[in-house]
Amino acid sequence: MRPAAPLAGVVVPVYNAAAFLPACLQSIAAQSMQDFRCYLIDDGSADESGALCDSASAADARFCVLHQAQCGVAAARAAGVRAALEDGARWLAFCDADDLLHPDFLRALIGAAQSTGLPVACCVYDSFTGAPPALAPAPPPAARVLHSPAHLEALLHDHAIDYSLCNKVYAAGAITPADLDNGVAYNEDLLANWQVFSRVAGCAFVDFAGYHYRQHPASASHRPLAPESLDDQRRVAIYIREHAGPDLQQVADAFYYEKLVYLASMILRRADAARYRVQLNELGVGIRAGLKDPRLGKNPRLARPVKLAAWATVHCTALWAKICRRFLKDRQ
Repeated sequence: MRPAAPLAGVVVPVYNAAAFLPACLQSIAAQSMQDFRCYLIDDGSADESGALCDSASAADARFCVLHQAQCGVAAARAAGVRAALEDGARWLAFCDADDLLHPDFLRALIGAAQSTGLPVACCVYDSFTGAPPALAPAPPPAARVLHSPAHLEALLHDHAIDYSLCNKVYAAGAITPADLDNGVAYNEDLLANWQVFSRVAGCAFVDFAGYHYRQHPASASHRPLAPESLDDQRRVAIYIREHAGPDLQQVADAFYYEKLVYLASMILRRADAARYRVQLNELGVGIRAGLKDPRLGKNPRLARPVKLAAWATVHCTALWAKICRRFLKDRQ
């Protein structure tokens, strides 16, 4: 007999995460809303991650394992979503294998989505190193509602909403495998959320830290800066700018210009900045052209510090590089 369809499917892409995976799985198993199935996608791990996934599945029937050749996190998430949809899951959530869910994550966010009638709900995430953070009290299901186009603006500029897939739940019909496996390796989560948010009428926001992001030397934000990362992030910002409707054009233009300035600062803060000469030149052309453009450098939605950083990037690059290295040296 086929098991009953779960209310929620939780997708966990797994790649060489053996050091942190047990704690992640414990946080999922401890959900106060127990009607879920967890899809562990072992993406060609070379450590003990695959065996840990198999052990979790043997111990708890709610945990399902798919072993596949390494395809990347986006393809792994897409595979998990396909499996969850085949099982009839009505809500979808994502958790990275080194992170933790608050025990009330599913209950609070699905409750918020259901109470507002919206297909997406999100919460705050917090970051930690070492010991997990103390758990905050769970919130009531009441939520703040962001209707279109405010939810798209928040996706780009409100860090509480954030680009991440992992601080959100989605109705099964709101997000597709194609949204996830979108051909982008960096900022793939932002592009996926932009596609989803562009199709829905809004999202619900629950103001509590429901997702706990673990920072460690191997986490995504601490990996060496790849030239492909710069190219992908710029591509995504261009895509958003080109596909924003009239109500969001000014916001999308500001986001694009902020991204150019931010990416330039990522290069300038590095001791090996010369390695990224091609990317820095391309960014410099865009920043320089935007300084007099009312849609870009003179955009009223652009924060004054970003405008100053843009000017400094072009007109006093060496000094600005020293400032970036002094104050941003802990950032990759």
